[in-house]
Amino acid sequence: MHLLGEPLALDLLNTRPADGDLLTSPDALRTWLTALGMRLTVPWAAGRVGSAELAAVLDVREHAAAAIDAARRGEQPPAKALR
Repeated sequence: MHLLGEPLALDLLNTRPADGDLLTSPDALRTWLTALGMRLTVPWAAGRVGSAELAAVLDVREHAAAAIDAARRGEQPPAKALR
């Protein structure tokens, strides 16, 4: 795993480094969540992670990335990033 130890939002954004995407499957998401361990506000019990959970996490990551990119440019985040 790349760059664990930042605030959780940054750790999530860091799952898409320049050399690829670390969250390409439910198993990859499970591995990432397990690596975060006790830092999660809701205890992670290594439960079921399927396509729906992966899609939800990737959606959050895309919205967070869009909001941060806008902030870097001194712009308002796109409305879709705020939903």
